[in-house]
Amino acid sequence: MTGARAPISQPETSGNKRKLSYKEQRELETLPEKIEQLESEQQQLQQQVSDSGFYKQENDHITATLARLEKVASELELAYTRWGDLE
Repeated sequence: MTGARAPISQPETSGNKRKLSYKEQRELETLPEKIEQLESEQQQLQQQVSDSGFYKQENDHITATLARLEKVASELELAYTRWGDLE
């Protein structure tokens, strides 16, 4: 034998999945709406940033908008990951 082999993972089937708790099921049901809201907010923020006069505004407003855009992107990534975990 030339070396140790990594164990082959079996694809998940309905028999291998654990049942979601009530709380997890509720979270799964609300995630699509949450993702939709975050995507909408992200789109609005991106439109603001791409406006030609955006960087002519107050520095505090620019900083806050860019920080929120970054936070929304992070929240979206987490929501998609969680959705995948729950499904």
